[in-house]
Amino acid sequence: MTGGKAMGTSGPTQGPGRTAGNQGPKLTPAQGAQQAEQRLGKPCYHAGQQVPGVYSCITCQFRINNRGTLPGCPDCGEIIWAYMGDGPRPVPEGETAPAAEAAAPPPPAEETVAIEEPVQEPVKVEEGIKLEP
Repeated sequence: MTGGKAMGTSGPTQGPGRTAGNQGPKLTPAQGAQQAEQRLGKPCYHAGQQVPGVYSCITCQFRINNRGTLPGCPDCGEIIWAYMGDGPRPVPEGETAPAAEAAAPPPPAEETVAIEEPVQEPVKVEEGIKLEP
């Protein structure tokens, strides 16, 4: 035998976006953000989108206060970010809000509607009732 490196399986088994034995289909950044949003229940965006606000990396929870285009995470390299702010879902610059999420118009106002007062029954007062056994 000659000296050298041991021969094993070729190719990396771990690395960014992979875990040992997981070689599923590749996702686009938009698909990755959609899957993260379904999993986390928070609006998620990917690097390259321009959305201001406070975001947290979905992998290492590194937080940023973003004012421009979302970067890759400086700690772990992840490109998917979860929106941590309150209020309505931010719309990335250059995109429009989906029609399903648009606010519905208020119901039409009706004039001269009679408001009925609820009927109140008389109150009975009884004395000498014990509340404790």
